[in-house]
Amino acid sequence: MIRSSITTAALALVLTGAAAAEGRTGTHQGILVRPFGALASGQAIEQVTLTNERGMTLSYIDYGATITGATVADRAGRRANVILDQPDLATYERSKTKHAAVIGRYAGRIANARYTLDGKTVELIPNARGMTIHGGPDGYEKRVWKRRDFADQASIGSVYTLVSPDGDQRFPGTLTIDVTYRLQRASDEFLIEYAARTDKPTVLNLTNHGYFNLAGAGSGGLQTHRFCIAAERYAVTDDNRLPTGELAPVADTPLDLRRPTDITPLLAKPAGTLAPPRGFDHSYVFGQPAGQIARVAVIDDTASGRRMEVFTSEPSAQFYTGNGFNGTERGSSGRPYQQHDGFAFETQHLPDSPNQPSFPTTALYPGQQFKAVTTFRFSAVPPGAAPATCMPATSP
Repeated sequence: MIRSSITTAALALVLTGAAAAEGRTGTHQGILVRPFGALASGQAIEQVTLTNERGMTLSYIDYGATITGATVADRAGRRANVILDQPDLATYERSKTKHAAVIGRYAGRIANARYTLDGKTVELIPNARGMTIHGGPDGYEKRVWKRRDFADQASIGSVYTLVSPDGDQRFPGTLTIDVTYRLQRASDEFLIEYAARTDKPTVLNLTNHGYFNLAGAGSGGLQTHRFCIAAERYAVTDDNRLPTGELAPVADTPLDLRRPTDITPLLAKPAGTLAPPRGFDHSYVFGQPAGQIARVAVIDDTASGRRMEVFTSEPSAQFYTGNGFNGTERGSSGRPYQQHDGFAFETQHLPDSPNQPSFPTTALYPGQQFKAVTTFRFSAVPPGAAPATCMPATSP
């Protein structure tokens, strides 16, 4: 399994106490906890908002360990939320879009809803098309995660823990998962750190299903965005978006984003491997050694000047341009999300890896610990600045 070279810092000074109606600040400056409503079952949910020394905020809720917002400065210092959100808990509970929640036990598709590990075949829960997607029904985005908040010298954040029992979604093994959201104190960047262990051989693929718009959530499409993805290969798929096993070069295809690219012409009409549906929904494959953290993407919004750099230890990412948005969902801005109003960059292992021996393994065994980390770093680019390079870089 991919192992992060960034270890989780020692967690200390845990916040305690019940939330007051107006919210509460714990013993650490920059951490605010407040009620976020109750589920249909009656279970109360809290929201944590982190604020660093520069004024960036990161917010998330216990339901699905879902990120509900991140405010980032533009070149004039104005901050806006860049993560597509939902207006309230009831909407998150009804939504099938999985906005910025943790996905598991297996993010992505598994062909024929089955896989074989060490000679044993595991039958999963198929959908209407006979495959398993994002683990199947009752995914981790629908669970209430246990949370403990922390502060250390360089960061503030929370650790979310979920115990997925043996047979959950028909996957073998009791799986204990820790997901850490960490906001750096002195820089506009946040980390998502994953750790997991099992008591039986199983497969695992975790990601966060966040959608971004660097012009601001609810601001419209991606016309002012420029995408640079440091991947030379992508996973070829069939008509059901299932990998064939081939990892093909992006060169000479519409998927080649190794230089800053305006993708809106590709979204406007079918173009080769981008149709149907119109838009990107592809697994990009990175080239860094297993476990090494590298910069794999740089996305600029030319209007606001906001830049997002993505560093990860994961071997691939699913790049998706909100092809399924159709105006039926609205964020807290009140504006409906239309097709291509946001993009997802889901760092993870490749889909259907348990059935593809040539892909990086997703098997996890007792005595092993899965670790992965992804960093989202934000900055403001002045007018006339040179386009960003997205060649792989060293650990942040």
